[in-house]
Amino acid sequence: MKKWLLYSLAVVFTLYWTGNIILWYPWSISANIGIAMMLSIMPLLWGFGIYICLIHYNGKDLLMGCALTALIMVVGSVILDYIFFGLIRGAWNDLYKPTTFYGYGFLVILPFIELFLFRKIILRKKRNILAKDFIPLGIVSLISVIIQTIIVINL
Repeated sequence: MKKWLLYSLAVVFTLYWTGNIILWYPWSISANIGIAMMLSIMPLLWGFGIYICLIHYNGKDLLMGCALTALIMVVGSVILDYIFFGLIRGAWNDLYKPTTFYGYGFLVILPFIELFLFRKIILRKKRNILAKDFIPLGIVSLISVIIQTIIVINL
């Protein structure tokens, strides 16, 4: 369970920073374009991340896995939003918009939606977490954080 928790936290970190990279340019052009992309592209990205967390969940009760995944995704997103938008960028006005809270709510229900829609696939694809599963997450996270740092420094 500890390995799964660490893996899920790595997934949240990776998704968060990758999502910021994807949304940065459109959002800088127009908040409406950024919001539209956030509502259209980001659910796919988060959906994939939740899916890989669920297939790696090693508990017996998959419903509990959904609840834990939802908790990890929301808490991770809230903390990373606070750090990035609040502390790093000082953009408090950009952070707490209704769409932000809709996003958090969506992250709460998405694991349960995926379980409902893809239960058989998730059960069939179940596998244990290996050390090599962390490598792609680490690479994508590192690249995303570097790009995001360059963007923020050059503001």
